[in-house]
Amino acid sequence: MKIAFFGTPKFSLPVLEKITGSNHKIICVVTQPDRPAGRKQVLTPPPVKELAIRHNIPVMQPEKARDMAFLNEYKKLDIELNLIIAFGQILPEELIYFPKYHSVNIHASLLPKYRGASPINHAIINGDKQTGVTYQFIDKNLDTGDIIYQEKAEILDADDAVSLYGRLSLLSADTVLKVLDMISGGNAPRQKQDNSAATIVGLLKKEDGKINFSDSAVNIFNKIRGLVPWPGAFCTLSNAELKIWKAALYAGSFPGAASAAPGSIIKCIKNDGFVVKTGLGLILAEEVQEQSGKRMRAWDYCMGHNGLEGKILG
Repeated sequence: MKIAFFGTPKFSLPVLEKITGSNHKIICVVTQPDRPAGRKQVLTPPPVKELAIRHNIPVMQPEKARDMAFLNEYKKLDIELNLIIAFGQILPEELIYFPKYHSVNIHASLLPKYRGASPINHAIINGDKQTGVTYQFIDKNLDTGDIIYQEKAEILDADDAVSLYGRLSLLSADTVLKVLDMISGGNAPRQKQDNSAATIVGLLKKEDGKINFSDSAVNIFNKIRGLVPWPGAFCTLSNAELKIWKAALYAGSFPGAASAAPGSIIKCIKNDGFVVKTGLGLILAEEVQEQSGKRMRAWDYCMGHNGLEGKILG
C-alpha cells in the first residue's frame, strides 16, 4: 500500500521506522515546519523529518494542511492511504478523502475516551489503570471516526506521562502492520463510536499544573506524574514557584500531622525528601525544582533550606 505519513514528534518515529521495513511504501512524509528550539532558539527540524531524510523519503512541511500550494503538490502523488500519528494539525476534508482508502489516525487512548490533544496525560491524572491505542478512520470531526482496531496497555503506578508516551509509541509500532494489512486486504472493520461515552481533553496549559493541597494525596500524586514534562506540577513557597517533578504516596504518620493545614511540610526525611500534608493523606516530594533553578533531589533541597518543616506550600 502506498502511504502518505503524517507525523511530527518522537512519538511517531517507531511507526515510521516499522513501515519503512515492510512491504508497504511511504510515498511522502508530511510534518510541521522547522521551529526555533532551545534557549538559543535554533531553527530545528521535527524528529519525523530527520528520520525521513535518513530513509530518503520526500518531506513536505505545510504551515497549514489546507494551504493550496501543499494540496496541489500532494494530489500529484500516487497515494492510497493517509496515516496520521501525532501530526498536530486538523486535516481538511479534501485531503482526508482523497486517497483510495481515505485516512487513518493512530490515537493514544481507547476511544471514545479522551478524544483530543492530551489523552496520555489525562489517563494518568485521572488515575486510570488501563489505556491503549486506537486506529480510526478519520472523519471531519475530532477523533470521532469509525474504529478499526484497539490495543490495550496497563498503566503502572511507576508510570509518568513520559514513560507511558514511550510505551504507547512502541505499541503503535507493534500493531501498525497488522492494521495496514487489514486495510489493504479489504477486511478492516468499522465500528461506530459511542458518542455518549466520549470525553474530550484539550491542550495542556501552564495553569493546569497548579497543585491544590486540599485535594487528596492520590489525586496530587497522579497529577504530578501526569504533567511531566509539560507543564509540570507546581506550587509556591514564600511566593516563589516550586515544581514537584516526582513524588510518592506516604503511608507513615507523624505527631501533629492530622491537625496541620493542607500544604504543610510535615517532615524532611534523610535521602528521601519532604512529606507534605494533603486534604487526605500524606505525599512525599522526591524531586523538585526551584524557580530558575535545576531539578534536584528533594532531600538536597531540604539541606539547602533550614527551617523548612512547618512551612506551607501554596
